[in-house]
Amino acid sequence: MILEIATLTLKPGSADAFISVMPDAFPIVASSPGYIRHELHQGVESPDIFTLFIWWESLEAHMVGFRESDKFPAWRAVWGHLLESAALVHTHQVY
Repeated sequence: MILEIATLTLKPGSADAFISVMPDAFPIVASSPGYIRHELHQGVESPDIFTLFIWWESLEAHMVGFRESDKFPAWRAVWGHLLESAALVHTHQVY
């Protein structure tokens, strides 16, 4: 299993807008083969910083099945305009 961890730094004051659009975004990623589940966490001290966890069956499901599919740009189109800077993404093997 693979765990994708993304730190998302939003434009100042964009947290409420981000939270409101994510229900439209999550079905896109969830429809990808190999998707298992996700969690979204908002910073307490820094409410414009979110940490997104997405579990995948395999690295291929994440990198090819989702990132190289037409679902990835659709996913980012929902909320990408709210980012202050590029997402910081790390991929981990889960044991």
